[in-house]
Amino acid sequence: MNKLREIIKHLEAKKVRFADAREHLFRERSICTEDTRVEAITEENVSGVGVKVLWRNGWGYASTSRTDAASLRKTADKALALARHADKSAAAKVELAAEPKHIARFATKIKEDPFGVSVDDAVGILLRSGETILKGKDIIKASSQLVLRNMKKKYANTEGSLIETDVFTVLPQIEATARANGEVKSRHYWPSPMNAGYEYLRSIDFQANAERIAAQAREHCFAKSCETGPATLILDPEHLSLTMHESVGHPTELDRVLGYEESCAGRSFATLDKLGKFRYGSKIVNLVADNTLEGGLASCGYDDEGVECQKWHIVKDGILSGYGVNRELAHKMKMKRANGTTRATKYSDVPITRMPNLYLAPGKKPLSKEQLIADTDSGIYIEGMGSFSIDQMRLNMQFGGDAFWEIKNGRIRGMLKNVIYNAISYEFWRSCDAIADKTAFRRSGFITCGKGDPMQAAQMTHGASPARFRNIMVRRAK
Repeated sequence: MNKLREIIKHLEAKKVRFADAREHLFRERSICTEDTRVEAITEENVSGVGVKVLWRNGWGYASTSRTDAASLRKTADKALALARHADKSAAAKVELAAEPKHIARFATKIKEDPFGVSVDDAVGILLRSGETILKGKDIIKASSQLVLRNMKKKYANTEGSLIETDVFTVLPQIEATARANGEVKSRHYWPSPMNAGYEYLRSIDFQANAERIAAQAREHCFAKSCETGPATLILDPEHLSLTMHESVGHPTELDRVLGYEESCAGRSFATLDKLGKFRYGSKIVNLVADNTLEGGLASCGYDDEGVECQKWHIVKDGILSGYGVNRELAHKMKMKRANGTTRATKYSDVPITRMPNLYLAPGKKPLSKEQLIADTDSGIYIEGMGSFSIDQMRLNMQFGGDAFWEIKNGRIRGMLKNVIYNAISYEFWRSCDAIADKTAFRRSGFITCGKGDPMQAAQMTHGASPARFRNIMVRRAK
């Protein structure tokens, strides 16, 4: 931290409006297996320091992988020079939202350091799952992946904040592929990725789920195709995680709303004139941003602007109620404070507005998944994530899934195949007429959410209880 303090003092002496320095260690181990063999084990260790400077109304950013005093000073001067050049073409005054001074430390609660456990242990877990999958009838392939991450950061700024964070992430997944009846179908099991220690991996029942997905992959090969037309859908939490990610998470990033960001995922229909009055969903739809969620992938204590992570509504009682907001754009919403959503993937990346942990709040009345299905005369139950597509304004969307079941007279009647559905995003959320209660709430999430140019990949948790959507157009995939 002393080196960061020296950078800040160096820039303060040059009368900058604002500056911060972030030392960032990004460590990742990835293990991939196929059948009963290891396909790849990769290790990535990237560390360095990024310096951001505001000179009048111009921003500059520079980074270095060297941490000696001379290199850090040179990097700070480069960031300042860039800021001075940017100020010459600044179109408007930069208004930076206030943030209290923080002297703090945040760390993921862990019992076992994932990088302190033998690689053989993790490989064994994955290969045993593969062995179980391959025992299934008509199974032709078993595959798995485990990603372990550790992100350590030190942060200092000209407002006096000194923050340390230490975040661990665990992401496991297994998949079975079957060939039968002239079809090849796959089924996956993706336990929720979590900010957690290695003990989380040990807690997962891979064997029972390996047997289940092997049987369901084969069953999928014999499934009948769906019918085309309007249908009632019941969507599981994992499936909903992708739907809310694309149709709610991205369109409510304020930089995208204002047109400052268009790379990778386009702009947004959820413009500022709609805030507080636009019906995004039905009255039972509450979509909550929560970067304080314990174990959430975006729960890092403090973001890369030194802002404390927070909780707020994106959609409340169906009405558009909030955005992910950084310090520079908070005044556009007359907010006195940003909400802690600015993150960078690695030290060399400029921090940008990123999607928070985002979840669909459970229904308030007692309702299980089984009761929700029993209350549905005809429909389709969809599990897991599959293909997706959404337009550059986050309006027209299409989703597949990982597994599909027909519902008739309140009962599951067998698997379906080739199911896709399409809708206008806000019309989809308006069609939600029932959400299971908190006992059915499950998490999912992503570690590969792309945004920016050059692109950065970020991580965030999503969650939901199974929910029902009426009159959604279903089509048969070809």
